[in-house]
Amino acid sequence: MRTLTIDDNWKDWKFGDTDAVMTFNAQNDGQTPDFTNKTLTFKIADSAASTPDNPKDYVASAAGYVENNKVLLKTEDVKTLTPGTYSVELWVMDNSTEKNAIYPSKSFAFFSIEENTMKVSDITNVPSKTLEAIYADLKQQVGAIKKGSQGEPGKTPKIVIGSVTKLSPDAQPSATLVPLQSDPNTYTLNLQLPQGMQGEQGIQGLPGTPGGPGLNGNDGLTPSIDPKTKHWMIGNTDTGIVAEGQAGKDADVSKFVTVEQFNALRQTASDNSTELKALQDSTNKNSEDLSNLKDQVNTLQNSTNLDEIKSQIAALQTTVKELQEAGKPTTPVKSDTPASDKPATSEPVKSDAPTSADSATSANSASTSDTSASSAAQ
Repeated sequence: MRTLTIDDNWKDWKFGDTDAVMTFNAQNDGQTPDFTNKTLTFKIADSAASTPDNPKDYVASAAGYVENNKVLLKTEDVKTLTPGTYSVELWVMDNSTEKNAIYPSKSFAFFSIEENTMKVSDITNVPSKTLEAIYADLKQQVGAIKKGSQGEPGKTPKIVIGSVTKLSPDAQPSATLVPLQSDPNTYTLNLQLPQGMQGEQGIQGLPGTPGGPGLNGNDGLTPSIDPKTKHWMIGNTDTGIVAEGQAGKDADVSKFVTVEQFNALRQTASDNSTELKALQDSTNKNSEDLSNLKDQVNTLQNSTNLDEIKSQIAALQTTVKELQEAGKPTTPVKSDTPASDKPATSEPVKSDAPTSADSATSANSASTSDTSASSAAQ
């Protein structure tokens, strides 16, 4: 938090006293700030008949001078102020970033200007007796004036432009002259100027004239194929890309079936269709017999009657014999197609039904199981 306090000496002084200096102590969180490369300005407002939280109008500004970690305000810089009580705050601007630090953070510091014996604070309201006293004093002073020796030529002050701070449109403009510590005859002029009010929007301008057609572009390069290298050429540039495809490999005719071979195979399948159907029917019948045989075996395993078991064993033996007779291999169907005319690869016809030989084998296994069961029963 920033604080600003004024020493009691010269906290009050009389109107017309331009040889006094008010001393202020500025602190930032209890520490004295570094005022190097900073511009210090006192902002003063009329605080007559007001509270610290309700100051009157802003009336003046003056430069601040740093001496022994104190900030000084010279009365000659505020000699236009009339008698009364004033609130003051210190603005410290960083010349590099143009950012302001304001002391104090809360409320203000105060000083008072007292009336002098002449009570001259407003030229438009001077008592007649005061004017007579002034006239007599001037007459006495004029009589005592003697022409002195000519003084040395004064030095022309130098003014350099400092910072220009943009304020809000409703702020009061102000300016400060700050002497350089290295050259007291050179002053830095700092300006605080309010921003102008935003003006009304102007009338929209007329539409522009449409532009004419653009210039024709240069003709592009037509690609071509070099007859020797077979590469794509863009103008005279060889792209290195071959414009023709690579030759394919010769087909392997051994993996294909000729029309004559296909017709011969189709004729063979047609000629043997009757035998194939009979074989399929036999297979289906054997499958049914095998299923019945399984049912009888299950019944035998679950039976406890000895005579019934013997009867079923005899029936099973008969069934097995019939299945063995029915499962004898038949003469295979011969093909009239020569071996040289057949395709390179062929797949035999597959069936989900068991063959006669498989049925017979299954029956023999069942018979053996039943015989073992019969022996166990006896």
